Amino acid sequence: MTSKDNPLVRTIRMVTAQTRRAPPELVVAEGLRVLEEATSAGCALEAALVTDNFGTDPRERALLDTWSARNVPVRRAAASLMRRLSDVVSPQGALALVRIPFLTLASLKERPNPLILCLCGIQDPGNLGTLLRTARAVGVSLACAASGTVSARSPKVIRASAGAFFHIPVVEGLRPAEFFDYCRARRISLYQANARAEHSCWTIDLKGPAAIVLGNEARGLAGEEWSGIPSIGIPMTPGVESLNVAVAGAVLLFEALRQRSATVTANAIET
Repeated sequence: MTSKDNPLVRTIRMVTAQTRRAPPELVVAEGLRVLEEATSAGCALEAALVTDNFGTDPRERALLDTWSARNVPVRRAAASLMRRLSDVVSPQGALALVRIPFLTLASLKERPNPLILCLCGIQDPGNLGTLLRTARAVGVSLACAASGTVSARSPKVIRASAGAFFHIPVVEGLRPAEFFDYCRARRISLYQANARAEHSCWTIDLKGPAAIVLGNEARGLAGEEWSGIPSIGIPMTPGVESLNVAVAGAVLLFEALRQRSATVTANAIET
């Protein structure tokens, strides 16, 4: 394949640009690691596009074999065309269209003792992707994003997440009232990250059902709808004003994991 006017190529471009004409529910996954994660998560791959030399590496060969077993349509493309489709400095010669249904809170399967990450006004794709990657590492059961947050379906976010996007339920376009009702009905405690919070994350009990809300680095949680949520902070050296939102989120999420892991260990010893 060499033509930029090929229907598959046009679709990839529309989905990458997230235009209104792009087919709904499709996202672009690019790069070996991200494609491996989408495949291992059992996502539906609509089509894959690879360069002529893709498949010489054992990992690449294994991926192609898995796609063949699942009847994923794979097309070969000229390296020059792949470079035009990619927005990374060093393309790895493979990308795919992946079907990811849009989720709502009502459609989710509930998990015991949930840990939820709620994102409000996070606008940098790298930060959002890093937060999703961290969320998967600590076992977050749900990630959700309010309006004003960059789309988690953006190719840049998916790459920054190292494919974690495909393993975590993500609900976007969240309305605060809807989220509060969801948490209240399930007795999920809400906490907002705040550099000037009175309570330290070391002293807040995160062992039970909890939701951690992260706002914009500059403006915090914008809008009165988010007011009233108890705030927690991260102890820092005097004179330090704040942390990058992805770093702050990682500290809070891993503190929740530490507390929960300690509880599991203690229960195991008792029994």
